[in-house]
Amino acid sequence: MKKVILLVLILAAAVAPHAEKIYLRNPEYFKQPVRDGYPLYPDSLVADSETETLHIQNIGMIGRLGEYGFKNLKKVVFGDVDYLPGGLFEEMPNLEEVEFNGLIGHFDCTMASYCPNLRKITFCGPVSSTGSGFAYDCAKLDSVVFESVVAGFGLDECEKCPNLKYINNGAFLDVLNDSLTPATGLAAIKGNPRLIADMERLADWQCEVLRATDPGWMRKCVFEDARVLQPVLAGVGSEKAVFLKAAMDYAWGLGDDVKSYLDLLRESPEYEPDSVAGEFAYAQPSDSMLTLSRARFRLDSVAGNGDDISRIKNLLYWVHDNIRHDGSNGLPGKHRNLREIHDACLRDTVGANCRALAICLTEALLSVGIPSRYVTCQSKAWDTDNDCHVICVAWSESLGKWIWVDPTFAAYVMDENGVLLHPGEVRERLRRDLPIVLNEDANWNHKYAQTKDFYIDEYMAKNLYIMSANMLNQAEPEGKSDHRQGAIAALVPKGSNFTQARFLTTDEDWFWQAPPCLR
Repeated sequence: MKKVILLVLILAAAVAPHAEKIYLRNPEYFKQPVRDGYPLYPDSLVADSETETLHIQNIGMIGRLGEYGFKNLKKVVFGDVDYLPGGLFEEMPNLEEVEFNGLIGHFDCTMASYCPNLRKITFCGPVSSTGSGFAYDCAKLDSVVFESVVAGFGLDECEKCPNLKYINNGAFLDVLNDSLTPATGLAAIKGNPRLIADMERLADWQCEVLRATDPGWMRKCVFEDARVLQPVLAGVGSEKAVFLKAAMDYAWGLGDDVKSYLDLLRESPEYEPDSVAGEFAYAQPSDSMLTLSRARFRLDSVAGNGDDISRIKNLLYWVHDNIRHDGSNGLPGKHRNLREIHDACLRDTVGANCRALAICLTEALLSVGIPSRYVTCQSKAWDTDNDCHVICVAWSESLGKWIWVDPTFAAYVMDENGVLLHPGEVRERLRRDLPIVLNEDANWNHKYAQTKDFYIDEYMAKNLYIMSANMLNQAEPEGKSDHRQGAIAALVPKGSNFTQARFLTTDEDWFWQAPPCLR
C-alpha cells in the first residue's frame, strides 16, 4: 500500500503545473530617474508564474503586467510608484483586485482593459495626477476607491464598464468631470489632519521631481499638479506651501519645459508696427476657376440670401459636412482646388487634412464674393513641433473685420456678447484672460464635440504663437498650378526665430489689413 501511495504522489507531481520564474524587467519609459537618487527600476523583480498575489514594493515605474504571462494572478499590491503606464492591466482574465498602498506619482490613461473578473481598485495613499481614462471593457469593475488626496483627478467616464463608480473617501483637489465627482472644498480639508499630512507628503514628492536632473516630461506634468496643490497647502497654513513654491520657481527658471501653452502665449513679446511693404490680394468671383467651383457645387445656393454672417457660416458647414477631416491623409487630388480635393475624397473614401479643408473653404468663400484667406497657426516651438493647425478667416462687411472660421471643427469664436472674433482678437483675449466663447455645435467629423477648454485654451493657445497666410488668395493657391502663386507672410512676436515665410512682420495692423477693395 505504501508503494502504491508513493507511486500516486510521484505521478501527481509529474503532471502538476510547474511554476516558472517570471522576471519583470525595466520597461525603459524614462532614461533618467524621475527623482534624483531613486533608481527607476531594481535590477530584477522575480515572481512565480503561478502566483495568485503579486507584491511590488516601492519602485520608480513598472511595465505592463499583462505582457508577462501570469496564469493565476488574482491580486496585485503596490507600494510607492512614481509612474504607471497606460495598459498596466490588460487581458488579465483572472485579476480580481488591485491595491495601491503607497504614493502614486502619475498614472496614464486606461490602466485596466479586458479584465473580465476585475472588481475593485483601491488607492490608499496620495496621487499626484491621473490620465483621462481609467478602464475599458471590465464588465465587473464596480468601484475605484480613493482613500487619500488626488491633486489632479483627470478621470472621465469609461466604456464597457457599466457598474463603475469612483468613490472619494479622501479629497479631489481638481477634477476633469465634476458630474462624476466634485472637487473637495478647502473647509473639508482643513479639519482633516490625515489629508493634510498626505498633501505634505505629496508636496515633498513633487519638490523632488521639479528639482530632479532630468525627469523628462514628468516635470511639466508635476508642475501642473503643483499648481493645484500649492495654494491648497497655503490655505491650510502648511509650511510645505513655501517649499513647493520655491521648487516651482526653480522649474520655471529652467526654460519653457513646465510652461503651459497659455503661459507661453502670455509671455510672448508684443507686436509693433514695422515697414513691411505689400498687400494681400483676393481673386474675384469672375475668376475662371472660381466660376467652375461655384457652378459645380451651386455655392450661391449653399451660401443663401441672408446677411454676410449667415452666408459665411453656411459655407463653413457645407465644407465641414462634405469633406471629412483626416489629418494623416494630407491633401488629396493632383491640384489644390476645391473640385479636385472634394472628388478625390469622394472617389477614394478618404478625408483630407486641415490645410486642404481650409483651402477648400477659402475657395468657396471667394467664389461667392467674400474675401477669405487660410491661416497657418503654429507654436513657439515651430522648428521642433510638427503639429500645427490651418483655419480660415472671412471678411465680414457688417462687422468691418475678419472672423475666424475653421472647417475642420465647424468652429467659430465669439466674445461674451456673441460678437465674432478673428484669430488676432482670440490671441489677445487668451493673453489677457478675457472671455471667449466657442459655438456649441463645434465638432470633429460629427463624432466628437469640441469644448472651449480643449479647442481654444489648449490646442489653439499652442498654435496662435505664429500665424502665416498666403498673400495671393485664389483657387490653387499653392502646389501644382498654371497660374502665379503668392508669397507667404507671417505675423510673429518681436524677436521670433521663425524662418518659414518670405515676409516676416510684427505689425498686426498690416497683417489683418482689410481687403484692398474695402480700404
